[in-house]
Amino acid sequence: MKRRSFMLVLAAGGAVIALPGCDAMPSTATAPWLAPGATETDPRLRALSWALLAPNPHNLQSWVADIREPGLIRLSVDLQRLLPATDPPHRQVLIGCGAFLELLCQAAAQQGQRAEVTLLPEGEYAAGGVDARPFATVRLSADASVQPDPLFAAVPLRRTNRAPYTAKVPDTQALLHLAAAAARPGITLRSSTDATKVQRLRELAIAGYRVEFGNAATWTESANFMRVGAAAVAAEPSGVAVTGTMAWFGRQLGMLSPEALRRTDGVAARTAIDSSTEAATHTHAWAWLSSADNSRRTQIEAGRAYMRTDLAAAQVGLAIHPNSQVLQEFEAMSTLYDRFHAEVGVAQPARVQMFVRLGYAARPEPAPRRPLGRLVRA
Repeated sequence: MKRRSFMLVLAAGGAVIALPGCDAMPSTATAPWLAPGATETDPRLRALSWALLAPNPHNLQSWVADIREPGLIRLSVDLQRLLPATDPPHRQVLIGCGAFLELLCQAAAQQGQRAEVTLLPEGEYAAGGVDARPFATVRLSADASVQPDPLFAAVPLRRTNRAPYTAKVPDTQALLHLAAAAARPGITLRSSTDATKVQRLRELAIAGYRVEFGNAATWTESANFMRVGAAAVAAEPSGVAVTGTMAWFGRQLGMLSPEALRRTDGVAARTAIDSSTEAATHTHAWAWLSSADNSRRTQIEAGRAYMRTDLAAAQVGLAIHPNSQVLQEFEAMSTLYDRFHAEVGVAQPARVQMFVRLGYAARPEPAPRRPLGRLVRA
């Protein structure tokens, strides 16, 4: 049995492995994707039902929504859902929170609600981490003049697609569409389909996989968020879902026990490297979101920009997959971090916030999501 047929990708920002047969993805884990908010009467809950579908690091869904004050949503980072090894300053988690915020605002506009957003209302987080203070407050009010965002129609279609892409290269018009959609204060999306540039970026991405997946601390962190088997995914529909017939056999053979998963020389880590490398090899377009600075406010804006990029990709039929390894700030990645920024011509105080693969592939099934009640404080 080849490893790549055993598991597609185990850890690249919250992968979903769904193989046909027994031990399939439980329907409860993907239920939030079906008619979000249809049964809710509070416009805040309807908007939040859509927002929870936002992309986020390792599929941790690291957000909390407090709606105890009428008309207000207070958004905070879930401090139990962080990645201290791979994301020491919690920058990536905050980008995920920005994506959540953007989708929340779009969902509110869709129902004729104006969203008044205040970022970091109790002050900016320290450079070394986040805390219990809100990253944003959102006050909703009915306003017939609010125009829905055309990107919102693509929400049910958006996916993070980790598969190898076809040889078809995205055209200039599609890439310009993404760049226009990504426009947020201080954020710029750039891309390349030049074969020589693509190859250099591919090599950096592959080197990043080898560092993250081969490092004991960062790999263990990813392994700890793997939900192996339908029962585990149903119990905790977040993190890395590993389901399907081969996953079932892997459990029976002890290849996917918690101890085996954490080994950097085990089948899971080796499969992650092999499968990610294969996906990068079959990538003919890369894009990156750059910011003028690296403030916490900017990181949130980067998340909003990425959410818009993701939806724009779904609109034009492009597959998209974050490859954030070379952007991570743990010590072992520092050399690649510098090489990558030099390659794309971004120097301090500016930095790259997101690095993604673009291309064409069959659309995968949606990733698991926790039910709305798990993230709301009411």
